[in-house]
Amino acid sequence: MKLRIVKPSQGLFWVRQGLLMARKQPFNLVGLLGMVACAALLLIGLPIVGPLLVVGLMPIVWMGFMLATRRALAGERVTPSVFIEPLRSADSPRQAFAKLGGAYVLATLVVMQLAQLLGPGAEVLSEAFEAAKDTGEVLANPLVQQDVLWRMGLTLPVSLLFWHTPALVLWARMPVGKALFFSAVASWRNLGAFTVYGLAWGGVMVLLGLVTQLLGGLLGEPTVVSVLALSMGMWVAASFYASLYFTVIDCFDAPDADPNDQADKRVTPSSGQA
Repeated sequence: MKLRIVKPSQGLFWVRQGLLMARKQPFNLVGLLGMVACAALLLIGLPIVGPLLVVGLMPIVWMGFMLATRRALAGERVTPSVFIEPLRSADSPRQAFAKLGGAYVLATLVVMQLAQLLGPGAEVLSEAFEAAKDTGEVLANPLVQQDVLWRMGLTLPVSLLFWHTPALVLWARMPVGKALFFSAVASWRNLGAFTVYGLAWGGVMVLLGLVTQLLGGLLGEPTVVSVLALSMGMWVAASFYASLYFTVIDCFDAPDADPNDQADKRVTPSSGQA
């Protein structure tokens, strides 16, 4: 897989492709996301090891959504098997994925510790949550905002470091260290596109919030509005995960093992494939 440099405007294209893909396969992609969310809730209930498993399995989840998007583009049926496909074949890089998951857990723990040291701290935040009367007051608290900014600022470079690694491990059969290096280089060389990509998704979230407020004012039914907001939020989240595939294949040449990637990696509003 050869590194490619794209224009910053490509970030908008990635967002658009993710949204179009989720419109084309709404039930399949949202269903996959719902299944992952349910599994994560079950695992988190396990003492100590549960949250670590959820974090460590995230590279498999990203890869699963990339495979789901690729299948949908090829006109194939999308099933939950995409999450075990990277580990199913005899020559599957299982050990590499295990190491990748472990590295991601370690990086996440480092981020949490740094946020704890540099941010307001757990005790201060606990007092802020106890003193708040509602969610709005919590979000308006400067200490809470400062903690969120620290966590986001520390998480972003880690996300970009690991961004392409599942695909590089599975499709290019790179060892974890090499995959992390090339993923970091690809993210850095295409930082403009990823910046636009992140800002565009931020804009989508703001728009989602405005639509939710508008529906709340028009309908006046909190339960109905909550259900609609949850449904729209799940659809947007599924769109984001669907867009991961496009960010990877535009930063690297598509894998030679799949001839459909180059031909089918674009989604159009009219036909669904190009």
